[in-house]
Amino acid sequence: MKIALRMMILGVALAVAAYMGCASALETLRLGAQVPEFKLKDQDGKEHSLADHQGQVMVLIFSSQQCPWSRGADPDIAALSQKYATKGVTFLGIDSNSATSVEDIKKHAEDNEIPFPILKDDQNKYADAVGAKQTPEIFIVGKDGKLAYHGAYDDRKNPNEKGATNYVGDALEALLADKEVTTKEVKAWGCGIKRVA
Repeated sequence: MKIALRMMILGVALAVAAYMGCASALETLRLGAQVPEFKLKDQDGKEHSLADHQGQVMVLIFSSQQCPWSRGADPDIAALSQKYATKGVTFLGIDSNSATSVEDIKKHAEDNEIPFPILKDDQNKYADAVGAKQTPEIFIVGKDGKLAYHGAYDDRKNPNEKGATNYVGDALEALLADKEVTTKEVKAWGCGIKRVA
């Protein structure tokens, strides 16, 4: 019995190590690289693609309602999306967590009045394609379809306190003025994406 228990614990430990190794081995999309196409459905079943927004600035937010950091940033990201809604900037949330259903996403979006669509990334395929590892983790696509910013939303030190520097807002201001983004990459904070086994 003890041997069987030890073997089971060892098996679980190896599976966790393999999962963590797989996630950490993902290569994040490089700045200036063409952002890969996607076709994903939102919480209402509507399909979205990168091509739908060609020539626009896009903010892709890998998020999770199960992550306190992601939930803490939700109101700030929602407010920012409304600020730029009339300026031709598209915000899309992407939920790649394996345990989250479309129904969960829909309820979370309604309960928290999130004003932009949240797409379900089944089997974390798109997260793998761009190398997203955290929630929240932001990828800003320039008008040319290339990655212009990647990383944290702001420089907050805990989930529910807004940071002093809004990296996403600063990047959007630069892109809309056809200027180079000053801070192009900042290490994302938050929770790891719960990938399929």
